[in-house]
Amino acid sequence: MKVKICKMCKQKFTPSRQGQIVCSVKCAHEYSKLLQAKKRKKEKIEFIRSDRRYLTRQAQYWVNRYVRLRDKGVCISCGNKTRKMDAGHYRPAGRNSALRFDERNINCQCVVCNQYKSGNLIAYREALTKKIGLEMVLELESSNQCKKWSVEELREIIAKYKAKVKELNNG
Repeated sequence: MKVKICKMCKQKFTPSRQGQIVCSVKCAHEYSKLLQAKKRKKEKIEFIRSDRRYLTRQAQYWVNRYVRLRDKGVCISCGNKTRKMDAGHYRPAGRNSALRFDERNINCQCVVCNQYKSGNLIAYREALTKKIGLEMVLELESSNQCKKWSVEELREIIAKYKAKVKELNNG
């Protein structure tokens, strides 16, 4: 048989049987541990990527990114156009999970209005009424549904808004 290089210690060795990839029992034991660690790491990554919390954050990221591009960085509450913008929810996502990804409920807001003025809701409501109409605003205000988003729904939202962001960037 021809000389090989050990997968663990990188020393040259002559295999005693076909398919041998390590030079000794000690290297075989270490190589086995290495493979198990890689497998556990891969399983952990797959678990994280299928975790609902992770997917919710990813979906929120892509929806917010889309909203900032859609509204061209103009604050719905005060009309300012600054570099630092948030995607502000009219009805808070924490209290009304069904509206978390609703485009009517999310609009571009400057950091001052969204964070320091608690959403500047009076000005937000006036501008939102002009934008989508009083009936839609009343519909948003009357919605009190809780929704537990499934992993499949979150993956669909991520894919949908990634495509919308790409379309806005290209167009």
